[in-house]
Amino acid sequence: MVRERAGEMTVADHVTLITGAGGALGAVTSRRFMEEGARLVICDMIGHKMEEMGREFGSDRCIAERVDVTNAVQVAGLVKRAVERFGRIDILLNIAGGHFGAGPVAEVSEEDFDKALSVNLKSTFLMCRAVVPHMVQQGWGRIVNVGARAGLSGRARSAAHAASKGGVILLTEALAEEVRDHGVTANVVIPSFLDTPANREAEPDADFSRWVPPEHVAATMLFLCSDEAQSITGARITVFNRT
Repeated sequence: MVRERAGEMTVADHVTLITGAGGALGAVTSRRFMEEGARLVICDMIGHKMEEMGREFGSDRCIAERVDVTNAVQVAGLVKRAVERFGRIDILLNIAGGHFGAGPVAEVSEEDFDKALSVNLKSTFLMCRAVVPHMVQQGWGRIVNVGARAGLSGRARSAAHAASKGGVILLTEALAEEVRDHGVTANVVIPSFLDTPANREAEPDADFSRWVPPEHVAATMLFLCSDEAQSITGARITVFNRT
């Protein structure tokens, strides 16, 4: 499984499925796992990003596809192709998500609320449902989902985001209980505001030093996929400065 190499962890040859791979956190995480020797199955709704990353990583070690992870048929198809190509799925990183429906509850549209639940929570559920049977059968697996600080407590004008990310946290904890006797762990990382170019542009007057670099979240996910973390499951791992 994940081995230690000169004091650092490596996921060499582990088949790692990453959703939302075209985004800021997804791209950083994909590159970190590729650098550590993983074989990747990456997906995103941004097709040209997947084409670019597929060329960058090479077709011999990477499947890169445009997939709608809120669509059960497309999710099942990707998992099927991954298993046919690589023979197994060892690691699942559910990074796909977004912030929808910001504003007072009385003003959030049904469409935006449904979109928040679908993109954040349903996508995570569908991917876990499709991958878990393979991990249970092989007797080993690592699942890391991405929550959000908003999912830990309700905040004004963020009800849809909080509800969907809170659901991801509880889904992860329930799943961890179901698979803990099968060599599979499930944990959720909970970052606060990520330090990305898009977020800096959206919040130019913010204190960027309080934001979380995507590299820190990727490193946390890498640790949770290691043998050293085999006793950690059902955990809420916060990655932010509480003050």
